[in-house]
Amino acid sequence: MNASSLPLFISLWLLIVSRAHFVAPLKGIDSGSPSIDVTPYPLSEKSSVHGSHDVLSCERVQVSGYSRMKLGSYPSSFRVTLAPSVVIPERLHHKIQVCFHRNASLGLCQCEKDEWKDIQKGGIWSTVMSPYEDRYVDVKFVGRVSGSVSVAVEEDFQRWRLLCLAFGFFTLLLAPVVSSWVPFYYSSSMAIGVFLVILIILFQGMKLLPTGRKNVLYLTIYGSVLGAGSFLLHQFSVLVNSILINFGFSEEMHNP
Repeated sequence: MNASSLPLFISLWLLIVSRAHFVAPLKGIDSGSPSIDVTPYPLSEKSSVHGSHDVLSCERVQVSGYSRMKLGSYPSSFRVTLAPSVVIPERLHHKIQVCFHRNASLGLCQCEKDEWKDIQKGGIWSTVMSPYEDRYVDVKFVGRVSGSVSVAVEEDFQRWRLLCLAFGFFTLLLAPVVSSWVPFYYSSSMAIGVFLVILIILFQGMKLLPTGRKNVLYLTIYGSVLGAGSFLLHQFSVLVNSILINFGFSEEMHNP
């Protein structure tokens, strides 16, 4: 680098640094300031089906959690809500989309298509998260929508977590006694045997059903067992999914 290009290099470096200082700070909420009103600003335009251009407005809000050293918030969860202002007509609520993610390096409103959630007419968007993590709420206005949205966070105490913790400690203390208790082996063996018998019956039913048997009683029993099993499996998956969502694993779960 010669002496003539050195001032140009310094000028470019100062220009980049000055632009970095003018970047607007990220808006955020936490337990200390639980709500904020934000107005998405125009970001770009996109072409619609009819050839017109829709304005795309975006904004991001950071939801900050507690430090993991604060153990008193273990039985709690954060409920994040987003509500449109009254100046936005209900007929335009479906043009408001929300993306809830944890990727700080993701560009503004750059979520995948299936990650965007629409706000239903007259409704309020809400979700839950762990109180020990940081998340980001991206708000997107599609079309000529003007107004603000209110983003709020509330700590929700869940007593069932303490009950599960107490039950876990109780079973841990009973483990040495139960492991040497003879009826425990008989009851567990009986439960496993009943479960295996049900599986064998279902397997035989699946083999015999396509052969053309028209026994109404057989079909009724088989259909009832299959329907009850499907219903219980669905309810169990919904229960597990809701528990994991409360612990902040919503993005890693898929509810079948």
